[in-house]
Amino acid sequence: MGGRARVAVVEDDEDIRDLVVQLLSDLGFESVGYPDGRAALDALRRASVLPSVILLDLEMPVMDGPEFRREQLADPALAAIPVVIASGSDPAGISADAYVPKPYEIATLCEVVARLSLRAAAAA
Repeated sequence: MGGRARVAVVEDDEDIRDLVVQLLSDLGFESVGYPDGRAALDALRRASVLPSVILLDLEMPVMDGPEFRREQLADPALAAIPVVIASGSDPAGISADAYVPKPYEIATLCEVVARLSLRAAAAA
């Protein structure tokens, strides 16, 4: 992987997205935010370096979290990236590596992202 762990934050609420991206950056993660699933998929499919973890909201315009997750899992280049669902919605029926309910504790979110980043690095 090299360098800092990368995190893609897929969240339609701009204030939350910017806050989480900044917080993760302050904690040593390289993070980037996307306003919806379509924007994230388009960027990830063009990326030369993929994220270690995707932090995914479920309810978003354009492409919601469940649709993003289906397309991600169908794409061999993206399917192995761990996903943390961070949402106030019920994640029932959606495959993910972890779930952090909103409103979440920052410490919990960071612990889950760090754990999955380490797991991704070990698998690489």
